[in-house]
Amino acid sequence: MSSLSSDMVRIYLQEIGQYPLLKPEEEIAYGRQVQEMIAIEQSKNELTQQLDREPTLRELANAVEKTEAQIRAALYLGQKAKQKMVTANLRLVVSVAKKYQNRNLEFLDLIQEGAIGLQKGIEKFDPNRGYRLSTYAYWWISQAITRAIAEQSRTIRLPVHLTEILTKKKTSTARKLSKTRSSCHC
Repeated sequence: MSSLSSDMVRIYLQEIGQYPLLKPEEEIAYGRQVQEMIAIEQSKNELTQQLDREPTLRELANAVEKTEAQIRAALYLGQKAKQKMVTANLRLVVSVAKKYQNRNLEFLDLIQEGAIGLQKGIEKFDPNRGYRLSTYAYWWISQAITRAIAEQSRTIRLPVHLTEILTKKKTSTARKLSKTRSSCHC
């Protein structure tokens, strides 16, 4: 890693360290606000397809049985909640990205891809299931990073599903070889 790159990482780590972690009850409250925002956005997308145009705020409000003010508030609160959830969990992204260093992708690129995965995880997070966001988002972060490595680190780009199959085969073969070596006591 170049000195400029390591300086940028250090500055980034200092910056994200300023954001406090969320308490479990905050995760639940913010998660519900994000869910409401996403439900409204999905209704808007469905209405757009039905009308063959962008619906007005009034049409959207009627479709979801809310007032225009409630729609505006839900969208605003949902965006703010998502932003707070992202900033509070960026340290998790860095932690996961560290596990994938030295795989032909810059560390800052790994962090960026992980942050995209974190956002996806937040959008899919269901606070009613009883899991912490970090537990749930970890998978989305890892998936985003491994997909980015698969897509961007090869000279000849393979489709991601083929890369995943190759990785499974390599892991399986390595496991079989280690069992063979341990059983022959070589």
